[in-house]
Amino acid sequence: MNRLRSEPKTHPSVFISLILAALVVVTGGVMHAVYKNSQVKTARLIDQAEERIEQTEVKIRMIGVNTDELLDRFDMRERLQENGSTLIAITPADIEEIAPPRSSPKRPAERALP
Repeated sequence: MNRLRSEPKTHPSVFISLILAALVVVTGGVMHAVYKNSQVKTARLIDQAEERIEQTEVKIRMIGVNTDELLDRFDMRERLQENGSTLIAITPADIEEIAPPRSSPKRPAERALP
């Protein structure tokens, strides 16, 4: 019976502090997982945005190529002939150069303020 009295007793504050420490560790682990998850989601969103940008750039290049094909002088002549257009080719001698008027009246927005 004396033996039980002589052993030191563990104070309840030690158990409380151990429980609090365990709570802090668990909360830290959960918060780490939540933040890591949000980083992964953000990285995925960035990848999706970059992929959409690349697709848009490809579309822009394809539109440029299609526009160049439509504006090609020789192909345009062939398409006009195939469609039975009444347009005819002109020679450089048919071009008349027109000079702009010498003094054009300025519009009110172009006049200098006093």
